[in-house]
Amino acid sequence: MIKDMTEGHPLKLIFAFTVPMLIGGLFQQFYNVTDSLIVGNFVGSRALAAVGATGSTLFFMLSLTLGLTNAFSIVMSQYFGAKNEQMVRKTLVSSIYITIVCTIILSLFGIFGARPLMILLKTPADIIDDATIYIQICIGGGVGLFVYNGAAAVLRAVGDSRTPLYFLILSSVLNVLLDLLFVIVFGMGVTGVAIATVIAQIISAILCILYIYKTFFIFRVSKSEWQPHWGNIGLISKIGLPMGLQSLLISVGEMVVSGVVNTFGTNAVAAYTTGLRVQQFATLAYFNIAQAFATFAAQNLGAKKTDRIEDAFKKVAFISIILSVISSIAIFFFGDSIVSWFIADDDAYRDIIIKMSTEFLVISAYFFPFLGLIWLYNNTLRGMGEVPIPLISSIVELVSKIGLSLILGMMFGYLGVWYAGPIGWALGLIPSFIEYHRKRWHRLADRIVGT
Repeated sequence: MIKDMTEGHPLKLIFAFTVPMLIGGLFQQFYNVTDSLIVGNFVGSRALAAVGATGSTLFFMLSLTLGLTNAFSIVMSQYFGAKNEQMVRKTLVSSIYITIVCTIILSLFGIFGARPLMILLKTPADIIDDATIYIQICIGGGVGLFVYNGAAAVLRAVGDSRTPLYFLILSSVLNVLLDLLFVIVFGMGVTGVAIATVIAQIISAILCILYIYKTFFIFRVSKSEWQPHWGNIGLISKIGLPMGLQSLLISVGEMVVSGVVNTFGTNAVAAYTTGLRVQQFATLAYFNIAQAFATFAAQNLGAKKTDRIEDAFKKVAFISIILSVISSIAIFFFGDSIVSWFIADDDAYRDIIIKMSTEFLVISAYFFPFLGLIWLYNNTLRGMGEVPIPLISSIVELVSKIGLSLILGMMFGYLGVWYAGPIGWALGLIPSFIEYHRKRWHRLADRIVGT
């Protein structure tokens, strides 16, 4: 369902757009957590650590595509807001070509680069084989993930956040069923959960593409429109590559932090893995409202309604802070109980992993308001095509994470590492906060043209 966000009550539009994304995000996290829950309870904490050790590496490998798929949505949203359907279709074609190239490159990189990256991160010897095969399968067979992300970005650009949700729910259910089949019935362990993930993603991607073609006439591309539009590809790249670099920098920071965590042993890796999974659930609401606001800002910039963007931003910022405080309180009271779900009752390392993971969550929770705001400011600026400052924000966050994880890790052990990321959120917020309130982004509306 196409939704024009340039008319009507801003908060109602944003919330209506956010709710399907939030539900989808819950299923996406459920999708991700399923692997950890199943291997943690049916295979053991070593398998849980192996899957968790791949997180930063997977993010690193996917960074460029994340930036480019977000750029698909931004460019298309702006043309949609400007009511230019021809350029919407040209952007769709450009998105398809870029997705094909990225899929080939990343699949090869995943297959041949997995073990060298795991060795570089000093992954413990007892989990490196499982970690390597998990990456090789998930990225080497990641065509479903790449295509689905591209299709979902295209649909969000025209205000449809519901359709990606339906296919994500289907994919999540398939993933759970296949995980249980491959792990419990066939005893395939980490390999089984990786294969299950790939199969579920491919099915979801195929169905999503078929739905777009049959339902949305605005995306019916004529034969002449399949010719590459190099100016459009250049615009997507101009926005997407810095965003991809931003994700890349964040992932490098995560990889360094993971490398430091690895030096504290497999229990620390399992604790960090579990803490991140719970943190992702706790912060999901304000992550998705920030993403929704990016589409709102992009469409309204295309319509040259900058006052509408500013007014809505103030209200959404207040809501993000309230949501972050609520999630922090939830962590303080229930964090340890939730962490315990991931570790089998008879696991020999259960108590120490729960203790370490709960400490990670509580430290992070004190900084959740900063995380909510940095997401909102950066997504807003990116949604309007103002990508250099969010990139600088990521560099500040990267340097902070790397430096503090090394320094505080040496001074205070793993507890020092737990502080590195949250402090990076607070410092990374500064450049984006300043840039947004300088209001130089108003001028970007003038470059959105009809050809």
